[in-house]
Amino acid sequence: MRRMDRFNYYTDLSKADKWLTKFLQSRSAPSSERLLNSTKLADLIYQGMSFEDVYYGNQRPQYPVNAKDLASDLFTALFSPVIRKKDTDYVNLRERYFNKPILESILTDDRFDTLKKLCEDKELTSYEAASTFAKKLSELLENKPFQTKVRYIFVISDLNEQVDRIVEQIQQNKQNPQKNSAEKLLPLYERIYKKRQQIANLEAKLMEEALCYIHSIGSDINEALEQAVEQTVEVDCIMTAWGTESGGMKSTAVNRELLEHVKNSEELLRIAKSLGKYREIITDKRRNGFAYGRGEKYDITLGNDITNCLSSELALLGKPETEILFMRKYEQKRLMQYRKRTEIIKGKGDMIVLVDESTSTRDVQAWAKAFALAMLDIAAKDNRKFAMVHFASADNVKTDLFEPGHYTSSDVMKAAEQFFGGGTDFEAPLTEAISLMEKGYENADITIITDGECRISDDFAEKFRNTMLKYKATVTGILLDKDRPCGKTLEPFCDKIYHSKEITEDEIAQQILKQKAS
Repeated sequence: MRRMDRFNYYTDLSKADKWLTKFLQSRSAPSSERLLNSTKLADLIYQGMSFEDVYYGNQRPQYPVNAKDLASDLFTALFSPVIRKKDTDYVNLRERYFNKPILESILTDDRFDTLKKLCEDKELTSYEAASTFAKKLSELLENKPFQTKVRYIFVISDLNEQVDRIVEQIQQNKQNPQKNSAEKLLPLYERIYKKRQQIANLEAKLMEEALCYIHSIGSDINEALEQAVEQTVEVDCIMTAWGTESGGMKSTAVNRELLEHVKNSEELLRIAKSLGKYREIITDKRRNGFAYGRGEKYDITLGNDITNCLSSELALLGKPETEILFMRKYEQKRLMQYRKRTEIIKGKGDMIVLVDESTSTRDVQAWAKAFALAMLDIAAKDNRKFAMVHFASADNVKTDLFEPGHYTSSDVMKAAEQFFGGGTDFEAPLTEAISLMEKGYENADITIITDGECRISDDFAEKFRNTMLKYKATVTGILLDKDRPCGKTLEPFCDKIYHSKEITEDEIAQQILKQKAS
């Protein structure tokens, strides 16, 4: 009985058994390395993208931060519309005390809102943000000394296993009761109690050390997050500029290859900064635009063009009993509607953009290509043919043709990276424009972008003007004359000229693109 007296926490075996039952019911065995609940789809997407990422394969088990699972949780937080946290009791100690405070610091940081807007429902940007953060943080912490008691995690794990074995002994003794069972069982209960105290003490020390460690690496977390934001903005810019509308931000082989190619091209990265913005302007213009009938009303005819229907016909839709009459007349093309007399609108046909690639344009070449490719985007959406004519001196003229549905993103990027250098000659590219119209570019919408001055002969100027009238074409000139004197060399053949000395290149692009996309 002296043994039982020393076991002062319990007065009898019945109470000890009740304590153990309550302990086992409330005890949760940590089994997850993840802090957030995730859908199977999100996990499959992440696993597919990280499969070839060998960096995480070298993660050391004794290292405080589990970079692999931290990246996975951050991907889930960015990609998923709703963030659902797991019960802490079900999370392993390492992730609970080291990964969790890092993730919490990210989720409460103002920059997380920026990341969330760029990443939600977007595979590529979400992965790039998560992997960039985890890799950068691991790199910063790789050789950084730490005093955390990470080994406590393994000791706690061993103690929990010992508790499990003692519980098993108690259950076996209960199933096969023997003489002096109380004398044999109470020491086992006492051992469990003491081991639980040891575990609690170690967890308290581990939490204290972990908090100190997380505080000490605050600047590293901040630097890694900053780099993740920069990388995500860049990826979003690249995919907005160069990605296909159908491909979006999905992790396809084509998009990953495109992303890698653009990242390794300084010129394409420079172009992307403007092109992505201009593509968004075009998209917004189309999304918010409304088509109104144009032309002079001069007669009544029959058809099924609802935009030109008489109001008396549309009134049939106001009542259920006459709605069927409207539908029948619509199917039979017998709705009364206005007939309009509309003049041929010049410059709304196929597009030709002449890009000056003389040496002096090097500094503005990225903008010029971004603008030209934004025009290509408009042409593609309107099913128009598009030609980009690169020019410099008289002998340096190259034409890239883009017929709807017959070119790839690789073709576009090759055209973007093209650059001649040298002097400037206008007659050669204008002659090429004439040739394109003669070969079928109808009602051509021609734009010339240049920073230089080049005289053309009066005979050629007259010939070009007559050709424009013949083929119902228009010519818009963009003269990049900011900080440099330029003459009036575009006036003989341009219907309208924009000067960068008067408004910025961005303002020029926005004005023209909004007009062309309408």
